[in-house]
Amino acid sequence: MPGGWGALTAEAQDGDPSSMQSLYRAALALRSSSPAFDGEELAWLPAPEGCLAFRRPGGLVCLVNLSSDAVPLPEGRVLLASDTVDRGTLPADSTVWSVG
Repeated sequence: MPGGWGALTAEAQDGDPSSMQSLYRAALALRSSSPAFDGEELAWLPAPEGCLAFRRPGGLVCLVNLSSDAVPLPEGRVLLASDTVDRGTLPADSTVWSVG
């Protein structure tokens, strides 16, 4: 394994609330427990430049910020985010899932 990759192992990420493993586990738990994820369709939403946004029939809104700038959060309650969301913005290179 290349040097520096030790922190990326499942063992190293286990129990770290800021790890990618924890994010995936939280997303999977939400997907199986929240009605916001219901339905098979999705509708593309208008989004800031460099971003993608969609809504699921159950009310889930996902905003992916692929830009190099922070963008406003979608309206609603944040269910999960891949980075810290404060002051109503989503940082660059991050994603938020919200409802409502």
